[in-house]
Amino acid sequence: MQRDDSTAPGDLTVVPALYEHAQNVYNEMLVHATPSDEGLMIYEGHLTQLFRKLRLSTPYYTQIKNQLTGMGCIEQIRRGGGSAESRWVLWKEPTLEEWKAATATRARRGNKTSMLERQIRDLTDRMSVLERQVDSLIKEAA
Repeated sequence: MQRDDSTAPGDLTVVPALYEHAQNVYNEMLVHATPSDEGLMIYEGHLTQLFRKLRLSTPYYTQIKNQLTGMGCIEQIRRGGGSAESRWVLWKEPTLEEWKAATATRARRGNKTSMLERQIRDLTDRMSVLERQVDSLIKEAA
């Protein structure tokens, strides 16, 4: 059976739904942005409300926001909270190529993180065994 490579990770013809949502978020921010004195486009508002307006699921919020900031598309310059609105600089539109590269990098980082977590657990277990052995030797010597 021949493998269909049309959905391979590097295939830019496949557009992930999250990328489309991120484009919509960026475009909506841009629609409501105003130029600063320096010529930068600044979005001021509650990003969570923007997600609700676009009818995006709440769990997408962190993933999309992190991906847009990680790609250098947006940057938070003032954190909001309560009635205070956050402020974001809109640097550049997201591209599918950058999205897929950032997603692959995050996946590799996730694998590395889980590997490190396993190593820490293993070392902790080994240390516990050594501590018990030392305690036992100290008791025998006394």
